[in-house]
Amino acid sequence: MKKSSLAPLFILAFIVSSIFTNPTLAAAATTKTTWRPTTPDGYTAITWAKAPGVASFFKAPDGNGSLDFLTKIYLPQNQIEFITSSSTPLDWGLASPDFISNLITANLTNSNTTTSELLASSTTTTAANDFHNFAFLRTVAETNKQIAPGAKFIWSAPFFNVTLPTTDLSFALKSLVGTTTLITSGSRPIADLAEERRMLIINNQTGQALIENFNSATFIDAKTGDQALEGFAPTVTRNEGTSVATARLFLGVSANNSELLIYCSQQATIQEASAALTAAGIPPEHQLQADGGGSATCGYNLPGQFFVEPVRTLPLMMGAITILSRGTANTNDLNVRRGPATKYSIVTKLAKGTAVRVFEEKNGWYRIGINQWVSKALIKKS
Repeated sequence: MKKSSLAPLFILAFIVSSIFTNPTLAAAATTKTTWRPTTPDGYTAITWAKAPGVASFFKAPDGNGSLDFLTKIYLPQNQIEFITSSSTPLDWGLASPDFISNLITANLTNSNTTTSELLASSTTTTAANDFHNFAFLRTVAETNKQIAPGAKFIWSAPFFNVTLPTTDLSFALKSLVGTTTLITSGSRPIADLAEERRMLIINNQTGQALIENFNSATFIDAKTGDQALEGFAPTVTRNEGTSVATARLFLGVSANNSELLIYCSQQATIQEASAALTAAGIPPEHQLQADGGGSATCGYNLPGQFFVEPVRTLPLMMGAITILSRGTANTNDLNVRRGPATKYSIVTKLAKGTAVRVFEEKNGWYRIGINQWVSKALIKKS
């Protein structure tokens, strides 16, 4: 055999040998990436509250009699959704370009607005002052869990700590409702605009998130993400000062943008809350102070994986909905039906290559959304 004909065989043998002698290459060649969350130093895993792509931990700090909770959510395996009551929120008027309500007084008697009319009054343009500020009926956490029974983990979105039957949210929120990008503007005091603000943007299509300095144009851009919230940088003290221990809710995003970390404590200073995320691998520039101090109530309840506010009523919560798998449509004009059989009506059609997330499998069908089912055979898993 000629020397030149041996060269390809030698190269192939070297590649095969490298794969089986290099553990990293071998894993990449034979299996998909498996999420294995690390336990932060000083924390203990909550082993009784398991959920796919969700890991929770707790720590008992010395002296203050409360527990610190830290939860990691693996975004490629979970979809983040806002959870609110089924009643129609009240439109409190247009927002200014800084997402502050221009209408100070709400018309609480106007309950005839339908959800479709409400969404029609919002817009998907890039002009910030075209978005509205909404008021939501407050519900207890148990009600929110019934509204979204598929949520494996829920936590409160930012809100004012008030006792009215309705409340608007203290920070701006963005959510995708159907195909409409809905902005809830928030109604902070003007003084808040002078503080350093951050934003969490979640892209459920790619299973990634980011936290960076607030930018209204980026925040409202539908291509950037389908769920988002505004908050403060971890250094902002507001009224309580840096050394005051109070209830804290902080968020962080990992360096690879695939893990969302949620820290909550009944008694923590700003430094302690930020340090907890830093110790978990999240630097301060990737942290967001979600409630401004004093609004968070932390706890878990058996048998599920729920982060709750047991003594408060809430206008809105966020939830992690587990994704069984991801895939793409492998045919054009793929019928999306209202139920898992051809007897159900067609809701819409998907183009070939359209990315989908699978939330449930039943009788050879995949549920890819609320009342949206496609044939399993017509989805190529990714």
